Amino acid sequence: MSLEPLDRDAARARLRSLAEQGLIDPSDLDTQLAALDAGDASALALAHHGYTAAGYREDDPMVISAGWSAQSRSGVWAVPPHLHIQAKASNVLLNFLQAQVSTPVIWVEISGAMGNVKLVLPDGWAVDADRVGAGMGKVRVRVSNQPAPGCPVLVLRGSLAMGNLRVRYGTRRELRRAAAAQQRRQAHQVGRGGRD
Repeated sequence: MSLEPLDRDAARARLRSLAEQGLIDPSDLDTQLAALDAGDASALALAHHGYTAAGYREDDPMVISAGWSAQSRSGVWAVPPHLHIQAKASNVLLNFLQAQVSTPVIWVEISGAMGNVKLVLPDGWAVDADRVGAGMGKVRVRVSNQPAPGCPVLVLRGSLAMGNLRVRYGTRRELRRAAAAQQRRQAHQVGRGGRD
């Protein structure tokens, strides 16, 4: 979804107005404006309708919960600044290779029982896992704790009981697939004249 300049200006004004009225937390205004500038549909919805999708406030994170069935996110998806991963009795896989982010820091709360959590990151992204406690499971982080310029850092916190946490960069094969998918999306947009 692309925003026309007038739409973007009107949306920015609306977000500021909502913050002044106390309808959104003024401390979230900069985050919402950055998300809007990145073309995030949730920020646009907030500007037009006065609500925001889950994950754009600390007290309202996007919840990805694996009870008895596994949960995953992959492909193109919008990553909000606040996530809560619940690996209860099954596994959670978050593949960020084609993900779109609007903030330099993504706060990820992890709670687990018997499920495993696996995060697959693009090169340059980083993870700070110093706030994650492991019970009987293991925490394996095979990525940098310092992001490359322009890349985000995921700050993980919480605890696992019997499950494992694994964080790694994408494999060559996964990166090739992500690049091919990106090329197909771009070709599709060109074929449609750039319309979304």
